[in-house]
Amino acid sequence: MNILITGGAGFIGSHLVDALAEKHEVVVLDNLEHQVHTRKPEYLNPEAEYLFADIRNEGVLAKAVEDVEVIFHEAAAVGVGQSMYQVEKYVEVNTMATAKLLDFLVNEEEKSHAIVE
Repeated sequence: MNILITGGAGFIGSHLVDALAEKHEVVVLDNLEHQVHTRKPEYLNPEAEYLFADIRNEGVLAKAVEDVEVIFHEAAAVGVGQSMYQVEKYVEVNTMATAKLLDFLVNEEEKSHAIVE
């Protein structure tokens, strides 16, 4: 089974990767947000394929969902304090990125053609 884990370098996502990579093909999409990751984490599972990019990028999203059967969407900007004064950033990253993923999945064929053209 081909599985995509968004936010797969984070705490929850990386544990999912470890559990699933033993028996499945796992692709991880994570932007390695500097607030959480100052460098590529050493604990990343070498059995998974990693795309270090922003989920809001439609080209990246198209590549990430290609041939995927299951998606675990764990991508999110963290930081409760910052979310209180960087409201637009957190809504964009957390809510709108999820909306973009869902929109892409619902309209995948149309979106894929638009990106290629």
